[in-house]
Amino acid sequence: MKKIILGVSSSIAAYKACELVRSFVKAGHAVHCVLTENATRMVTPLTLETLSGNPVYTRTFADERRAMGHIELKDGASLLVVAPATANIIGKFANGIADDLLSTTFLSVDCPVLIAPAMNPNMWKHPAVRENVTRLEKWGVRFVEPAEGMVACGDLGYGKLAEIETIYRVACDVLDG
Repeated sequence: MKKIILGVSSSIAAYKACELVRSFVKAGHAVHCVLTENATRMVTPLTLETLSGNPVYTRTFADERRAMGHIELKDGASLLVVAPATANIIGKFANGIADDLLSTTFLSVDCPVLIAPAMNPNMWKHPAVRENVTRLEKWGVRFVEPAEGMVACGDLGYGKLAEIETIYRVACDVLDG
């Protein structure tokens, strides 16, 4: 059993994280979910806690956890998967901004990181996002490229969250790698 930290940011595709949790748990992995504050408006922590069987983390300094819980989460982690990853969280990661639990977790882990972006196609192709992705790739972060199709706002192009099966398969490759 390996410890996987699943980061969820505030894309409308956040509900698909539930299926990813189920896949990891079914394979015998321990999944610990970290949601950005806005992600909790897309999928409830209770849902992910029920599916993972573990507490879900949403705040950097939670009263019910130890004082350094926001750093201790990284201990023993085999993989950090961020799915879906918004342009905002990718930008925070690429620029060392640690102003929420997920960005703090990213900076603290020493395990491999896999990011599956989901955003509007215009955002995905914006030079700022492309530069942030390139920077993260240079640091060894792996990406599962977004799929082409219609996104929630009705725009067409690359920006849809990749299929959960694809994200799961790449995550398993990283874990085995």
